[in-house]
Amino acid sequence: MKEKLKTLLLISLVGISLFFTKRFWIDFPNIFSGIFESDKAYSTTYLLSDMISPNKYLLNFGDNYHTLLNNDYKNGLWSDAKEIIAEGLTSRNIEITKLDDEEYQGYNDRKSVVFYFPEKVNTNILSNVLNIESPNDLGDSISEISSIYINLGWGDPFYIFSNEDLHFKVYKSGLETEELSSKISDIKEEKNYNYYDSMEKRFGIKNNIFIPYEMNNPIPRVFVENKIISFSEEDKKELVERFFDKDIDYIREIVESNGSTIYVYNQEVLKLDINGTLEYFNSLEKTTKKRNLYESMNAATDFISQNTDLIETMYLKEIEEIEIDDSHGYRFTFGYRVGGIPVILGNEEIDDFIEMEVFNTEVRSYKHHIRRYMYNQSEEISFEKKILSSFKVIDM
Repeated sequence: MKEKLKTLLLISLVGISLFFTKRFWIDFPNIFSGIFESDKAYSTTYLLSDMISPNKYLLNFGDNYHTLLNNDYKNGLWSDAKEIIAEGLTSRNIEITKLDDEEYQGYNDRKSVVFYFPEKVNTNILSNVLNIESPNDLGDSISEISSIYINLGWGDPFYIFSNEDLHFKVYKSGLETEELSSKISDIKEEKNYNYYDSMEKRFGIKNNIFIPYEMNNPIPRVFVENKIISFSEEDKKELVERFFDKDIDYIREIVESNGSTIYVYNQEVLKLDINGTLEYFNSLEKTTKKRNLYESMNAATDFISQNTDLIETMYLKEIEEIEIDDSHGYRFTFGYRVGGIPVILGNEEIDDFIEMEVFNTEVRSYKHHIRRYMYNQSEEISFEKKILSSFKVIDM
């Protein structure tokens, strides 16, 4: 009887343990809380749709008024546009017309918004990001997209999907753009933006580059600091166990003379460098002969979700095809913004915020320069001198 009671008690304890373990992983607090204290951190999945987003927004107000924005955190333009763009990639009832550069540039005189991506986006991957299960055949005309123009002016709304100097005007009847158009009008009425003009209008140069001629917003002064230096032993333990998915007792630890720490488990290596850099490496289990961009990007987002709570203002800057030991994969480079402004870390030894090598489903390396935005909630962001316009700089 006693043995049966012990067995029953043991089963109950295991059940309770499993329940609380599940709750622990669901409600696990951000290990990196405090690393990016001024930005909202992801505590759940970092989605592919968060990875692929514009890094620049050209707002054409009409009447030769234009401005360029580097973020979407305040106005939600990209959020509103995604549903509109999805219609253009879904509908079978569209008209496609190819435009030359001169025709395309002429459309910037109309009220419109242009979303520029930091890296060309595969049209089918963009469809997947926008949850389109059955995209139309637009991808047959333009396989990669560097920018998307949405007309909001007179006449029927339409898109222009571009890959650098390749432009396709896409018309779809019944396109609802009122909310997006209203936001552009509100921004114009506020008049709290920098004024830009095209090189073609100013100098007669045939290109689509816009330059500032009146700067109303001063330069914000932003500082970030090395966060790894302030990691406690408990912080390190939690971080290491999260990367290796193993108890710290099973992981070999090597402390270097400068204070950097290296952790090793089988073929996996994690280094917390005293200079503020986290580096992870794992040898490839198999040779990848054929690279798959969508599969690699999903593997990258899964890795980010499982191992790192990142700020929502990080963005994909560059995709580079790589080949290592007969395996074909990709190198993904990420940047991030503070207050909508891309952060340059300002050190010759530091390239970018995050860099990772991915071979389809396998992540070979991950390099993350962990920085914390130094911001006191009781203080406003300080500002430097106003930005000079391009013409004043030329005059000087």
